[in-house]
Amino acid sequence: MPEAVGRLLAGRAGARLARMLHCPVSPNALLSRVWASSTEPPADSPRVLGVDDFALKRGHVYGTVLTDIETGRVVDVLPDRTAETFAAWLRQHPGAEIVCRDRASAHAEAVRIAAPDAVQVADRFHVWLNLCKTVEKCVVAHRRCLVPPEDEGQGDVVEPPVGPPDAEGKRAANTRRHFTAVHEMYDKGVAIEVISKALRMDRKTVRKYAHATTVEELLSPPRQNRRMLQPWAEYLNMRWHEGCTDSGRLFREIQQRGYRGTSRTVRRWLEPLRSAEAPTPRRSEAPTIRHMVGWLTRHPDNLTSGQQLQLKRVLTRCHELADLQRHIADFAHLMKTLDGHLLPSWIKAAEGTPAAVPSPAPRHGACAASASADGMGTPAACQHCTEPSATPNIGCVRAVSW
Repeated sequence: MPEAVGRLLAGRAGARLARMLHCPVSPNALLSRVWASSTEPPADSPRVLGVDDFALKRGHVYGTVLTDIETGRVVDVLPDRTAETFAAWLRQHPGAEIVCRDRASAHAEAVRIAAPDAVQVADRFHVWLNLCKTVEKCVVAHRRCLVPPEDEGQGDVVEPPVGPPDAEGKRAANTRRHFTAVHEMYDKGVAIEVISKALRMDRKTVRKYAHATTVEELLSPPRQNRRMLQPWAEYLNMRWHEGCTDSGRLFREIQQRGYRGTSRTVRRWLEPLRSAEAPTPRRSEAPTIRHMVGWLTRHPDNLTSGQQLQLKRVLTRCHELADLQRHIADFAHLMKTLDGHLLPSWIKAAEGTPAAVPSPAPRHGACAASASADGMGTPAACQHCTEPSATPNIGCVRAVSW
């Protein structure tokens, strides 16, 4: 029985079923039973051969499972996943017309060497996987469209300047203390050098404190720096109260708006604001790139009402992503109805959109993708699809969603 369970469900799923049948066995043991099974493989290869690797010990030991795609039956299990082993099997079992594989280059090399007339195609999972990666690139290119206008924090440049509040905090307290100590001795006629040694302060610093008439002269920023930040003072205050307290980020933001000063000036301007309690950052309502890719590549019926509403808002703001959603739906329908002959027209329509989305399949791979979409039909062979570096074209992380 373990051999039968292992052949049908493989490792983990088979181990779960075995526990329910009161026959506990580990996933590795099931795979070993399948591997050591005495069933003789057929003399010839199936017409449509499926090949994929699996882990006997993840990260260390891998094998290769061969299946008959048309019947769903396991044909053979190879002890490793190298091109040499698979090529030797293909030579001993000729007859494969179509090889359905993942994107492993070793499998492509073996088919190219041992079965050059066979057409290499991608399974639905890897077809949709390639599509999802292409969708992610497009969403990244339009990531600014994900941010609602009220969350952008990039309003018009303000005209009336608003300066920082009165300087208070640890640095201000130290300045007041040093000012009092210096003037207490300086007003009595003590020399600056003596004050410097007594207070362990640099003579230039002591001289600056001694020549200042009031402590406010030392607390207020230099007039030059204050004038430089004046056009961006209101923007800095607004961003601070929105929860952005990173001086480096604020410096880069106003630098993009025309600021030509230094980051140290911005940091000193923010010091009085840091003495107060930091504002609570406002949580953005913008979806992440990961969420957006998931919403675009899942069937609309599998989205919650909140997800559908957020997706609708983004697509309303970005017409390119709206076109992308339409092309994804068309491709999903193409795969579901097995209309592989429509793939060239779909590629042409996708390349003609303003979003300029690259096709998830290279042009020389259209025949292999067409075979996948046609339900493993037999298209004309394409020489590029048999290159060892070529990967099967177009694919499906969430194929079950459609």
